[in-house]
Amino acid sequence: MKFGDLVQVSLDELRMQMLGAQVLFGFQLQGVFQERFSGMSLAGRVADLSALSLIVLTIGLLLAVPSQHRLVDNGNDTMRIFGVARRFAQPALFSFALALACDIFVVAEGYGGREVAVGAAIGTFVVALLLWYGLGAGLRGTLTAKERSIAMPKETPTDLHTKINQMLTEARVILPGAQALLGFQFVVTMTKAFAAMPPADHAVHFLALAAVALSVMLLLAPAAVHRLTFGGRDVPRFHDIGSLLVTLALIPLAVGIAADVYVAAARVFDDRALAGWGSGVAFLTLVALWYIVPLSLRRSRASEVNR
Repeated sequence: MKFGDLVQVSLDELRMQMLGAQVLFGFQLQGVFQERFSGMSLAGRVADLSALSLIVLTIGLLLAVPSQHRLVDNGNDTMRIFGVARRFAQPALFSFALALACDIFVVAEGYGGREVAVGAAIGTFVVALLLWYGLGAGLRGTLTAKERSIAMPKETPTDLHTKINQMLTEARVILPGAQALLGFQFVVTMTKAFAAMPPADHAVHFLALAAVALSVMLLLAPAAVHRLTFGGRDVPRFHDIGSLLVTLALIPLAVGIAADVYVAAARVFDDRALAGWGSGVAFLTLVALWYIVPLSLRRSRASEVNR
């Protein structure tokens, strides 16, 4: 296995996690507009909003890897980005497990009561930890001498084809979450609960919808440019253009997610001030993970090179 293949597998694994997270994210957004939501207990509402917050954190952690690969490493396969993928994937799984447990609580409480819901949520969380952490840790002790002797591929210069392929893969890592969110945003506008919301909340939601639509268009643009401009050939300029488009797509995506956090929180607690705070925290968290931290790392790396 080449080192570039190792990084590619890490990106594919992130994509698998994103495919799972997008389903829960869509449920969180659409669930608060369903007819039975108004009859939920306070605990159920808190659990629902907690799950939404945790899913936003999960998405933020997962997409921080492509962002760092573009902004810090310029698409090059480095041992640093391979380590970053591993470090961010693990906490993302933990927050995903917590979000899943919260959603199980929300669903189970409506059918079996509080005690059943708590038991189901705890059971879900424990099983997820066992499968996502315990199984891997346990199997590590069963490795044979031959398996232990397999050497880690050495870091090598990244060829242009690999860089382009990984850039397109990273667009596919981001795209499922954006597409799912966009679809659920459209569905929400057809509900009675949405129609009953204040006009200001409608405006925020349509801002979110427009932002996510722009993100999806930016993410699909590299494929169109590759086909129409460069005829599908590996050209250095295409890699630069594609990297820029993928990086820019995260800006409207952060705006869209934060705006819909506001709409969901306002619907859950009917408190616009609380919703505004939650939306602001979500936006700052995503911007920090996707831009502030990567740009700071790039500046530090440039300073070290110039010394």
